[in-house]
Amino acid sequence: MKTYRGIIALCIVIFSVITAGAVILFTRIKTMRSIKNIEGDLYQVDYHANYKLDDILKTGVKNVDELEGILSKKLFFGYPVKTNENLFGCSAFSAETPEGKHIVGRNFDYAQAAALLVYTSPKEGYRSYSMVNLAHLGVSEETGTMPETLIGKFSILAAPYGPVDGLNEKGLSVSVLELQTEPTAQNTGKTNIITTLAVRMLLDKAANVNEAVAMLGTYDMHSSAGMPYHLLIADKTGHTVVVDWSEQEMNIVDARCATNFQLSPGKDFGTGIGHDRYNELKETLKSSASTLTAAEAMHLLEKVSIEWNGEWDTEWSVVYHLDDFSLDICNDMNYQSIHHFSK
Repeated sequence: MKTYRGIIALCIVIFSVITAGAVILFTRIKTMRSIKNIEGDLYQVDYHANYKLDDILKTGVKNVDELEGILSKKLFFGYPVKTNENLFGCSAFSAETPEGKHIVGRNFDYAQAAALLVYTSPKEGYRSYSMVNLAHLGVSEETGTMPETLIGKFSILAAPYGPVDGLNEKGLSVSVLELQTEPTAQNTGKTNIITTLAVRMLLDKAANVNEAVAMLGTYDMHSSAGMPYHLLIADKTGHTVVVDWSEQEMNIVDARCATNFQLSPGKDFGTGIGHDRYNELKETLKSSASTLTAAEAMHLLEKVSIEWNGEWDTEWSVVYHLDDFSLDICNDMNYQSIHHFSK
């Protein structure tokens, strides 16, 4: 009888393992099958698989190499993962529409690369949209790995961990902007986290600016790609802050806009680039009392977009609608073609 019960128990375990494996494989295939081209080199994906955020947050991540190793084990069945974060410049601001709703405008400036709009709906987290530069995932025309290829689709399974801006269903928006000061490498004994992982965490778990700031304060921040960053964080109450880690301390600045120089007081105040873009944003917001329609916000993004020597330009411009969990996006400075997304 004991032997019989043991066989039954073993069969149940085996069945459970097979079932769990089938579910994992199915959700990953479903995710890859959902990848669509929107326009040019702008794509979208509905992410159905479990990307195991809580496990990764508990483990802690100090650099991109560590993240690659963890993703390899947890998402890619041990297959090596290689990401490729590089330098980028950006502009971001928050405003209020004439109807009293709240929006965030964001330009992502980078060498020519494809872009991906990621929709996630985790079981234990908030739904969100986020934007990922596909070059950061190693997906590019140069390597023959665009999303139409199998390896490109496979690489996109890492997309939840590459967001550089986004919006969640609670109305929290986060944008990453590069700085030119010393890299962030806190060492206070807290769990380690890197920039893009922090963005993922905030989109999944923070409902407002205060919650976001509190969460960030429980981690030791490390720069994702060896460069410092600051974050523009806004919520649907209109509360907007810029967070940086100047001199290895987390600083909170009340500001409605940011580009690529340090805004917090200290020895590096004003260090960086994008002062002209910042002044344009600040003056426009001041003259309009921070009130803009979505169309006016996109026009402002166009005014501060950049194109440098055919090598560096604004890869996407996005207006996030914080009250409505939706967004308007323009790809490769084609401001005559705006795509709207909502769930």
